[in-house]
Amino acid sequence: MRSGPSWSALVDQAAQELGFSDAAMLRARGTDLQILEYFRIKNHGEAAKITNWLTRTMQPPDDALRDSSIHIELAKLEKVKYVYTTNYDNFIERSLNLLGRTCKVVAVESDMAHGTDLEVIKFHGDLDHPRQMVLSESDYDARLSFSTPMDFRLRSDLLNRVLLFLGYSFRDYNVSYLFRLMNEALGGVSGSMSGPRAYIVVPDPSDFEYTLFGARNIGVIPVSGANMTLGIVEVLRGLRA
Repeated sequence: MRSGPSWSALVDQAAQELGFSDAAMLRARGTDLQILEYFRIKNHGEAAKITNWLTRTMQPPDDALRDSSIHIELAKLEKVKYVYTTNYDNFIERSLNLLGRTCKVVAVESDMAHGTDLEVIKFHGDLDHPRQMVLSESDYDARLSFSTPMDFRLRSDLLNRVLLFLGYSFRDYNVSYLFRLMNEALGGVSGSMSGPRAYIVVPDPSDFEYTLFGARNIGVIPVSGANMTLGIVEVLRGLRA
């Protein structure tokens, strides 16, 4: 399946919109998040030029989504009721609908009423709500306070469920930070879960990944880095077995 633009490509586009032919000129002075923060400031707090570009470049045809082996397996997980994503695109909900799975998108607090077969929760916002997108340095700083309705929703969902991370790494700092806070907060609660509260699929993991994720009560599921897609498909199939 054709994927959307990478995070690096998004930052490159922001640099181009700012008049820099080479984003490396800005990366020499700051991080990607700081470049996007600079972009917001220079555009009076708006990110419309970037979100409009993302919308134009993230339009895969229905057949590509319908034929995605990972999305096919996700749609078959009938017992799964919540899918969290930090992506801004609508690939997951589109593919689920195309594959016959009814779902509801949760991107802002007003979307949080339960009652559907499956909810796709946009943890970093989506292109339909550009002002709520977690995009720049200040957006991430606010998210790391874990004090928004979306954060409270995740904490609530984690109390009685186990989370499976697909496509993440320890570089996703807000995710690892959240689990450190969760383990500290719940570690002394009588009757709380003692085993892993989450699992993460990691290609060719080393002791580095096992140790760091294990310290946050996240179990590592190893797959071959030679074919990450097939590895994820096999993990999802295993959940139905």
